[in-house]
Amino acid sequence: MRSAIRMSAFLMAAALLGSLAFGAEGDSVSATDSGVSTHPASWECTPGHPIEKRDFSLDNGLIHYSFAYSGCVHPSHGEKRPSSEGNFGMPTPTRANFYAGGFLGVIINGEDAITYRVEDMQVLEEGERGSVQAIFAHPDAEVGLRLMLLPHSNHVLALVRWAPREGAAIESVRVKLITYPSFFTTFHNRQGERHCRTPRADQQEVSTLEIVPGEDAYLYYYDAIFDVARGEGDGPCATVLGPEGVIGGQVAINAYPVTSFIDFDPAAGEARLALYDFAGLTNAEAQAYLDENWQADQAELGQIDFRPAAARTLDVAAFAEQVRGLLTAAADDGEALAPRVEELLGKLEEAQANATAGDWRAEASLSGLLRDSEALLWKLRIFALLNG
Repeated sequence: MRSAIRMSAFLMAAALLGSLAFGAEGDSVSATDSGVSTHPASWECTPGHPIEKRDFSLDNGLIHYSFAYSGCVHPSHGEKRPSSEGNFGMPTPTRANFYAGGFLGVIINGEDAITYRVEDMQVLEEGERGSVQAIFAHPDAEVGLRLMLLPHSNHVLALVRWAPREGAAIESVRVKLITYPSFFTTFHNRQGERHCRTPRADQQEVSTLEIVPGEDAYLYYYDAIFDVARGEGDGPCATVLGPEGVIGGQVAINAYPVTSFIDFDPAAGEARLALYDFAGLTNAEAQAYLDENWQADQAELGQIDFRPAAARTLDVAAFAEQVRGLLTAAADDGEALAPRVEELLGKLEEAQANATAGDWRAEASLSGLLRDSEALLWKLRIFALLNG
């Protein structure tokens, strides 16, 4: 009889735990973190210098995006983290397109934040959404990057955020994107025909496209020679710009890389972009997708809340009231758990207060605290059910 009661309690506890979970049934996105590894530099920096490396992956079953960070941590560099070709790359879906060796720069007051020390780098959430974040120690600003993949989506949503450090002013913000559309032409001694197309214009190599705010809402990078329709190349790529904050910029359309410099209003505090690798698609198929979807995708990009689930939905006061009610119901069995429960609630209250003030690390810690306390909360619920 006692075992039957305990089994019933476990089943009821499972239902209760589900009611407090922050995931959703159905389609999901996985997010993985390789952790930090170190190897001696060969091409990245002075031979023998220690190179710190870390990989992240976002996968919704339809498409798999991966991101690779690297930077030299030799003390001679101070706060800088040099890496010869770049610090933040996108190795998949293709090594071309958004360049695997380093495609991203966030240039604040003329200095690229991605080349500075990493203050934080971690998976934020997985399940109904997959996302990762990184924070960089730029001397004038705390600069954060969040990347998110949604179920059934073919693109990554990117949020870049900046906040001035004490005593500093942010005069200019420029996001740099390095692409090799579809194929590494020069590396293979081949000649292509690079293009950058927007809703307003289509320019080809060698030229500079001046970005017109509000009109050049997307930048579509393709090569007319290296087209999957011709049996050549990997497929094109694109970025959709957020609906607010863009004040100008240029796209340097060269015969090998195509480099975009997108200028944002420093007062905006953030920049939003969507990144598309159309691996396996023909140029015509990718263009057709953009023609049909860029406006809806831009609207979604502008509206989405990049905070992890716990930061968006957790009411710490209501959660604390519920958990303390379980402690009371657990009676004598709950006494041993009470100090750990109160410690958890104290940390959650502190994290929520800091998260409300815009602290990205505090937002991430809310999810981590709940995840790490699952076993404790399971035990508390079971004791509450057994004693109730």
